[in-house]
Amino acid sequence: MEKKGVKRFVFDTGPFLLLSTQEKGSNTARLAVLKHEKGEIEIYIHPNNLSEAYMIINRIRKESTELLIRDVKPEDVIRAAYATLKVINDERTVIELGKLKSKYRGTPWGDLSASALSIRLSSEEEVSIIILDNEKHFERIREVKQYAYLNFNYNPASPFNKCINNGR
Repeated sequence: MEKKGVKRFVFDTGPFLLLSTQEKGSNTARLAVLKHEKGEIEIYIHPNNLSEAYMIINRIRKESTELLIRDVKPEDVIRAAYATLKVINDERTVIELGKLKSKYRGTPWGDLSASALSIRLSSEEEVSIIILDNEKHFERIREVKQYAYLNFNYNPASPFNKCINNGR
């Protein structure tokens, strides 16, 4: 249930992944979750972003375990998200996602899913998507009006970004 007057945000996959790492920006992401737990803000995420996070955490465990705070199973991270964040995938969100996928072919499902959720939640006031500062696909999605960039001095050569961007 949404509280009136509380700022709402949608996490894209990147900021969600930072919760399990020591990368730059991870403390900011964790602070946002603490504010969410205190009821100061609300953080939403789409299940497609969680499935994308599962895949990437699995890859990090195989390729660069030193990036993680501790060795964590991807399924435990997903369970924690369901226990802590507001995970939404309802009829309205699926319709928005279908519209976006039809219009923005070639855009990753995770980006479209976060966008669809933001559009669905923005019926009364616009809801920002929290994204990393290196996202290029969001610029194309005109239906989303607000983004909150989680700047962590993007370095495409960092092991974290290689794991995130592998396969995109």
